[in-house]
Amino acid sequence: MAEVQEPTKESIKQKKKREKAAAKDAALGVEKFTVEVAGVFKPDLKRLMKEHGFNNQQEVHQNLLRNVIAADFETAAVMLRSVTTPFIIVEKVSQEFRNESLRILHDSPGEPQDEIICPL
Repeated sequence: MAEVQEPTKESIKQKKKREKAAAKDAALGVEKFTVEVAGVFKPDLKRLMKEHGFNNQQEVHQNLLRNVIAADFETAAVMLRSVTTPFIIVEKVSQEFRNESLRILHDSPGEPQDEIICPL
């Protein structure tokens, strides 16, 4: 039969610390709210934080949420509207896409009535 290992003094101390922090968070109404964003935003977020004097991302997210929640309907709609970032497809990517498309067409030509238009 396996022995039951007693918790160390340090593990007991850390457990009490976590319980105390959880009780404090519950009393203050603090909840964990995980936000996952694409990594492509990280450089822009870091720049924004530096320009506006923010020390952590949580502060930025909280300010944005407070501002959207406090805004009137029309302003909130504008703030929440998705902004498309213009992008340019480089020649290399375009050529790879074309080659892959032609390969797929070659492997699976489709139905006889399908019309395939090849670019010039």
